Amino acid sequence: MPQNETQLSIVFEHSGEENQVRLSDLVMALTDFFEHFSEKRLIGKAVFQIVNRAGEAHDNGRSRFDRLLTHCGYDGDAEGFFRDLLNQLGHADGTQRIVVGGITLPHLMLMAVLEVALPGTRFISVKTTEQLEKLANLSIPQTDRDDMQAVLDTYPVRLSMHTIRQMRVSGSVAYQYLPFVQELDTVGHTNTWIGQFHQGLLEQMYQNRVIFLLNMSCPVYCRFCFRKHKESRNESNPTTADVNRAVDHVAGSPSIKEIVITGGDPFMNRSNMAAAIDGLMEIEHVQTLRLATRSIAYYPHMFLGNDGELLNYLKRKSIELQQRGKRMEVATHFIHPDEISPQSLSIITELVKNGIAVYVQTPFLNDCNDQGPELVELFTLLRGAGAELHYIYIPCSPIHGNSVYWAPIDKGLAVGSYLRAHLSDRVIPRICTATPIGKMDWHTSGWAVEPVADNENFIWIRSPYTPGYFKQFAPLANELDNIRVNEEGTIDIQYMAKIDNASLFLGARPPRPDGFVRPPKASIESLLPLVNGADVMVPSIVDTGLKDLSRVHLTRVEMTTSAGDNAFDYIRGDERITDVVVVPATDVVDEFQSIRRIVRALQDVPHVNAVRLRSRAFNHSPERFTPAVIDALGGLNRLTMVNPLRLEIETGFLTADQIQPEHARLARQLGNRGITVYNNTPLFGRINDTSDAIHNLAYACRTAGIEFHHLYVAGLPVQERWNRDFPVDLYDVIDIATTVRREGSGREIPRYIIRTALGETDFGLSSTISGAHGDLSVKLLPYDQAYFKAMDQGFQWPEGVREDDDGHPVVAVNGLLKTTNFALS
Repeated sequence: MPQNETQLSIVFEHSGEENQVRLSDLVMALTDFFEHFSEKRLIGKAVFQIVNRAGEAHDNGRSRFDRLLTHCGYDGDAEGFFRDLLNQLGHADGTQRIVVGGITLPHLMLMAVLEVALPGTRFISVKTTEQLEKLANLSIPQTDRDDMQAVLDTYPVRLSMHTIRQMRVSGSVAYQYLPFVQELDTVGHTNTWIGQFHQGLLEQMYQNRVIFLLNMSCPVYCRFCFRKHKESRNESNPTTADVNRAVDHVAGSPSIKEIVITGGDPFMNRSNMAAAIDGLMEIEHVQTLRLATRSIAYYPHMFLGNDGELLNYLKRKSIELQQRGKRMEVATHFIHPDEISPQSLSIITELVKNGIAVYVQTPFLNDCNDQGPELVELFTLLRGAGAELHYIYIPCSPIHGNSVYWAPIDKGLAVGSYLRAHLSDRVIPRICTATPIGKMDWHTSGWAVEPVADNENFIWIRSPYTPGYFKQFAPLANELDNIRVNEEGTIDIQYMAKIDNASLFLGARPPRPDGFVRPPKASIESLLPLVNGADVMVPSIVDTGLKDLSRVHLTRVEMTTSAGDNAFDYIRGDERITDVVVVPATDVVDEFQSIRRIVRALQDVPHVNAVRLRSRAFNHSPERFTPAVIDALGGLNRLTMVNPLRLEIETGFLTADQIQPEHARLARQLGNRGITVYNNTPLFGRINDTSDAIHNLAYACRTAGIEFHHLYVAGLPVQERWNRDFPVDLYDVIDIATTVRREGSGREIPRYIIRTALGETDFGLSSTISGAHGDLSVKLLPYDQAYFKAMDQGFQWPEGVREDDDGHPVVAVNGLLKTTNFALS
């Protein structure tokens, strides 16, 4: 086959012109793709089985591509294959699968072809319906043309070449960026955030953090964006003088600890970005800069162009911030797995490996990512690259012209239960709603109270905020006509959303019963003997047949450092397992040779993307993590685009005063190797079961760079022993969640968890509690018997577990007290 001269021509309907594409370039593109990206999670099971031959000598990208040609009916005929493929891609509009020879070709492979056939890194502003039709292969009905032009005149449309390529082969991507005539619908708001302090580029919605709007435009415009309205998108960009004035405001406001730097896309205005970072890093009370961008998904060239100049800039600034005791984080959005690209994964990995946390927020879009499996796929890929999954926003912001994206609240909550059952606990985001006065987390810091009378489009939501909270920085928030102060003293806010399940209206929480007197605090020294013993594995929920391996979830196992080859065989045999928690007999720092053996064995298991090392020494003996230990751990951490195996350290603090400066230094040193440290804390009655105690602990974790992962409400064996005599009042759990959300950073909030013999469940969100006073049971909404039988065919309900009418298990829970009849108490 000629490798240099053969030309293929194809008419791409976006331009109506023939693009001459060299066959050798196409062959090279797929040879390179299959050389590096032949992982099942990236190309799908069917094509993976076609192209890979395990153990075959000289297997490489070219031999894999040749196997695909054969299976597609083009044995030795690359030219015929590409003519067929490019003909389909030339007419593709994202609504149909690309199939050659009966083989549905994977999304990422098609993107590799389109990067040759439809090259470029620019972004294009769409001004006319004719231009839109050519770019997106659309045919706009004549009856809609005037309305579509009105949409283009009202809400800008801008597309990057990267996004145009993705839209060709993904309707889920096109759905997010292509305009539609329903955008002219005026149902909804022009601004979802009200009552906040606003001055120029600076907005303040919370006491401890502000927003800097550094640039008013984006490379690509999401149609569901809460800043969608023309008044925002057409404002003039701020100047560096504006930035300096905002920095001065922060300098004079010691309560502000975090700044969210956003836009538009702030990275499109590098002078403003530099002024903001350089100015803020000199302010002592500022702790964190959070840089918000969606360009990682839809315009990766911004980071990768010019030999990664922007990435290198961020690394340098991160080091400067660290030298001043501060941190940089990058916030981004991913909606659907079709947005994942090698470029986006490489950007995330590069940032995280250099100590810059990347966290993902995901709007919940009707008919796009609202079923669950696509979110499991998306979040698993992002986690392997090093990202943290922060929020799912339900519903999508109720802005003018985006009603097609709205889904009822109960649909989002159901997906939350699905994720708890099918996704690693380290990747489950918080289920959050951004109300007009601030965010709340479902069934912990807020809930649906009741419908708004005489307005079927609105519901009352109990928020965690109080009138006094806004007094210092946004007093107008207390004068709004869509809020009310409830009997417990927090604000209910009217919110535009639907709830189709009336049982989710929980009503108002009554005040705590008269006569309540908080019992005196107990001495933490009396508790420490219970919690400072050697770590043990969590008991298995199904029979693994192995004493050194415990199955604690569909996706997660725990293993001791003495586990043998049969444990690795078990893990290798179940592709649903993504996480392995290693439980040392003593500690990670004492058993490093065993840790190295385990990690190296798991590096050959492609579906495992995380090894989590449980360490109490991190808490009580951080000095034992010597430079040699840190270097060795860094050498085992494998953050890569393909077949990643990331390392994390799990530890546990009970109170804020346990976290010392040496913990912060150690967390920073590990973070600069891409290793996350996370904290799991049990609630203990009379020790740390107050709002102030957990708020202070959450703040201390955040300050030290330690992720607050789980707050165990009940269920750990050590809790059952202690809380039998000192039970935790469920009323306090809601107060804790309310205070942490209101007073802290959104990045401080843990997941509120109940552990049972059948696994973990989210307090309030994926569980319900029944019973009275101290005789309580928890229903596990994510699970049924079929779920456990999928892991062990011989599974039967353990003794003491009953099944409700819907097939969900109900398990007794000890150490909790219910003092009111309210659903969440």
